[in-house]
Amino acid sequence: MTGEHASDFIDRSLPTLPLGKQPMTYPTHLPAEAIEPARIEPDELFENDPARDRTIPKRRLARERVMQLLYAYELGGSDIDTLRWELIERDLSKSDGNEESQTTPFEKDNESSENARAFARLLIGEILAHREEIDRIITEKLVRWDFQRVALIDRILIQMGIAELLYFPDIPPKASINELIEIAKDYSTEESGKFINGILHAIMTHLAESGQMKKSGRGLSDESLSGYRPAKRRP
Repeated sequence: MTGEHASDFIDRSLPTLPLGKQPMTYPTHLPAEAIEPARIEPDELFENDPARDRTIPKRRLARERVMQLLYAYELGGSDIDTLRWELIERDLSKSDGNEESQTTPFEKDNESSENARAFARLLIGEILAHREEIDRIITEKLVRWDFQRVALIDRILIQMGIAELLYFPDIPPKASINELIEIAKDYSTEESGKFINGILHAIMTHLAESGQMKKSGRGLSDESLSGYRPAKRRP
């Protein structure tokens, strides 16, 4: 896929979310200024399962909560500080002493819940601080495709991926992209995973060739995704 636009791999039909995870929509005949967004609580959007959470590596759980926070924020829910407290500080602190979490093929679960919370805070901060630049990078790769038509969960996961590629020099690109693909398969669709893989791979290649992506540590700067094959969806 190197050198090609991600749009070359896109199914032109928009992916749909599983029942219960559909983004809110408004009647298209109403003028935008007439719509007053309702207050949305995080637990109205996602039903997080504590038993499942205990089996997930803390870093992936942190990414899931960041996605949920940005999703609720985009839909006009609670203010960012309230969402951060509920989804990051409160929820991720529950993983303290979690002995059931497992490693993934992409990252080892060797960090504390405090480190997971710190990672989530930093990721949120980088996305909000650089959103204009992140969205510009995405738009450049979406040839003949309106960024605003991309499903909201997919859009947020792509934003998260770019933030990790640009502002987290110690995280391998392969780990960032593969983890976000797996989250997409859990919260969006199988096709979303392929879409996100194509977009982020194209962006990763561009950032590496332009010198914008600076990864430190052994094996981080020249890592390739050419051999990646998405894992099967968990039953």
